[in-house]
Amino acid sequence: MLSRWKLSVLTVCGVFCCASGFTAYADTETSEPEEITSGAYTYYIDEEYGGAVISAYEPEEAEITIPEEIDGNTVVGLENFLFNNQIGIEKVTIPETLAHIGASAFFGTNIKEFEVDENNPAFKEEDGVLFSKDGIALVAYPPAKEGDSYVVPEGVEEIYHGSFASCDNLYELTLPDSLIYLDTWAFAYTPLKKLDIPDNVTQLSAYSCAYMQQLTEVTLSDNLLSIDSAAFAGCGSLTEITLPQTLLSIGQGAFAGAGLESIVIPASVEEIGYCALGYNSDMDKAKSGFVIYGLSGSAAETYATDTDEEYDYENSFTFVSRTEEELAAGGEEISQDAAEQVDVVVQTEEKDEGFGTIMKIVLMVLGGVALCGGIAAVVLSSKKKD
Repeated sequence: MLSRWKLSVLTVCGVFCCASGFTAYADTETSEPEEITSGAYTYYIDEEYGGAVISAYEPEEAEITIPEEIDGNTVVGLENFLFNNQIGIEKVTIPETLAHIGASAFFGTNIKEFEVDENNPAFKEEDGVLFSKDGIALVAYPPAKEGDSYVVPEGVEEIYHGSFASCDNLYELTLPDSLIYLDTWAFAYTPLKKLDIPDNVTQLSAYSCAYMQQLTEVTLSDNLLSIDSAAFAGCGSLTEITLPQTLLSIGQGAFAGAGLESIVIPASVEEIGYCALGYNSDMDKAKSGFVIYGLSGSAAETYATDTDEEYDYENSFTFVSRTEEELAAGGEEISQDAAEQVDVVVQTEEKDEGFGTIMKIVLMVLGGVALCGGIAAVVLSSKKKD
């Protein structure tokens, strides 16, 4: 589904594919366009879009002004991840002609501010932050912008792909009630400790909150339907979270590497992806003692013991059945019960390990006795023969 801002950009340019909207070029092309290098820029011509799309940049200056033309071709777009990790860049000026900015185009840079030609029909800037012209979408927050807090203006409906990703100075962020869309990598790698998702948001896109290593508190939308793949992957400080009763799906690796030791799965959840819960960030090792609370016969119970021979995938998590009312109530009682359940599992494992060690010692002693007995028998037999 396209956001209102994506639709407005389509209106300005009139050439995007409606399935992928603002983020893609000519998906129906049967062959890759020829890339041309001219000075610091590499670009290709998108015939449907009607201009040059910059696909690579060789770092040269701290302050970049995107050219309006390259080799006589009007520059209309920037590719995804274009300036990825180019830490020397501190300012980017957007020309009048630019109508498209790819996903996470400014990820990992040291950009302190954006500047936009006032005649540009697609974009504008406010206090150095890049927005769509109509203010519906926040396109990019400067990763090195001064100040440790920011309030997203009311009226913004979309946080674009990677908008706040890698903003190392940002410790507090307030999102508006008007917000509807959170795109991929929206807050990834930021040092935010707290995040409140407004109730109009129904989907957390893939990697939207991934690798936020200082994140300890999350309030999810009461109308959330899906938490997509790796949405909270690598959030090691996140030790608890309350999932809304509206939630339908939890994607692959959604909480892989999170600090959770247990989780309460609402009865509404119908699908839980591969290694979504109870795994490390690499999804190759399950957490010991991880506890899942859910409805008997639900997707939660299925996930607790799910297997897949093709991918050598086998879960053996502790599942604790709860009624719909108990799951809906959630709260401290289940959380406390979860902590106790984890302790029981860990203690049981420790006892099993201890018992196993004792048994090994006993067997070794018995084996030694048997060996000694055998030797004695041989010696006695030899003496009798003599």
